[in-house]
Amino acid sequence: MNNPTHADVRVHQLTKIYDASQSGRHVLDNVSATFPAGQFTILLGRSGSGKSTLLNLISGIDLPTSGEIWIGDLNVTALADRERTLFRRRQIGFIFQFFNLIPTLTIAENVALPLELGNASQREAAQRAAALLDRVGLGNRLDDYPDRLSGGEQQRVAIARALAHEPTLLLADEPTGNLDEETGERVLELLLDLVRESGKTLIMATHSLEIVPFADHVFRVTEGHLEGV
Repeated sequence: MNNPTHADVRVHQLTKIYDASQSGRHVLDNVSATFPAGQFTILLGRSGSGKSTLLNLISGIDLPTSGEIWIGDLNVTALADRERTLFRRRQIGFIFQFFNLIPTLTIAENVALPLELGNASQREAAQRAAALLDRVGLGNRLDDYPDRLSGGEQQRVAIARALAHEPTLLLADEPTGNLDEETGERVLELLLDLVRESGKTLIMATHSLEIVPFADHVFRVTEGHLEGV
């Protein structure tokens, strides 16, 4: 399988309908856009506008009703289920609003998990996890479980986990939406520093206007359509 690096993300005539009957709801309606490689793009819109759906389609978690998604020269929508799963595991890092850490694993084990799924040795995964957690200021908390951490600390673990396997593309779904304003600003600053440092492509869904000045590109998601801002 082609594994693109530093590749543009392109969606072409993308439509997603839930309940594909005549009365079905068009969450996305014939959307076309390009998200440039190595840059930070925001999807801005209210809850329910289709932002999360678009991220799920780009990642291959979900499939569109029609249209195509390209990452570099790879048509993600043409992949079989297993190929999409492997592609996502190798090339995409996902950061969620509610962290989605596994409560029965230590934070080091949470960060190491994507590496182990990618067939890294246990030692290699542990070393990479420790280095990343040190980078996000949690190097002295490796053996703690997620419930021992604050919300901001848990999101820092989630960022480290998303970066662990050095993905081509980072997708973030309201990553500061569950944090207070001050903590959210610190987490966002850390995320952007790490993204810029590594030259990753970041697409973030948010309803927060305060984040807009940090972005290279902004699209507003409204009633199933994407409009450049």
